[in-house]
Amino acid sequence: MSVLHELDELLCSEDEYDRLDLFLEAAELIGQLRTADVPALLALWQQRDLSWQQRYTQASASIDGAVLRALLAGLLQIKETPHGVFELMTRLPATADASPLSDALLDYAEQAWHANQERQRQIQMSCWSCGLSGRLLKRLGLASWKDAGL
Repeated sequence: MSVLHELDELLCSEDEYDRLDLFLEAAELIGQLRTADVPALLALWQQRDLSWQQRYTQASASIDGAVLRALLAGLLQIKETPHGVFELMTRLPATADASPLSDALLDYAEQAWHANQERQRQIQMSCWSCGLSGRLLKRLGLASWKDAGL
């Protein structure tokens, strides 16, 4: 059984996942994923419900950096971007780079900022954790997060 198939079954096991506290097992499996698994992971992401996506993002502390970047890039390509982008951004290194992915994440954060005021704190924290905070402030025309009311 492939790692992704095993992970999918684990994340789909509604009662057992919580009852048996399978979080650590999910984290271990996520750590074993490779970039070759990302296309199939993205397909699952679109097929599964919010609970599955939340379990994945919560257990993704040991996700491989290349897998994380490929997954984020893929999620940003989905028109109706599902849950997970801001949650996974917190798994990126604390220093942003000048990559196309960072630019795409900034575009996404800026659009989400204007579209959903209830999520502004989450957007701020996600951008802060991966080093994009200052660049987002500039795009928003703000000098500080205090100016944004946060």
